[in-house]
Amino acid sequence: SIKAGDRKALALLGFGDKAEVAVRGVKITPKRARIGGRISIAFDVVNTSKRTQRVLVDLKVHYAKANGKSGPKVFKLKKVELAPGAKAAFAKTLSLADLTTRRHHPGTHRVEAVLNGQAVALGRFELTRKS
Repeated sequence: SIKAGDRKALALLGFGDKAEVAVRGVKITPKRARIGGRISIAFDVVNTSKRTQRVLVDLKVHYAKANGKSGPKVFKLKKVELAPGAKAAFAKTLSLADLTTRRHHPGTHRVEAVLNGQAVALGRFELTRKS
């Protein structure tokens, strides 16, 4: 599937090439949040190639699970076409409130940008109990 970063599926949509980009200006705020709160993630993607590139940008959060492991969740962001040297800004605010479909657990949550199916580490945040 596209969310899983399947190379063939991405190629069918024109995003099969590895993106020649740099990720800059990463901001994850706050670095420590409580269950029920919110977390904001922002970053820029810069085309480091001498050619225009199409880039499919997603966000992957590795949520801490009750058993101490983590489980990834992919959030679709957008498709961009970047001229050489061009930059695009991305931001997403995530609710950390418990839902019937997702329970939040204390621990370290890793965050990645996924660019044409390739994961790039952005950082992490700590999630603590409500009180």
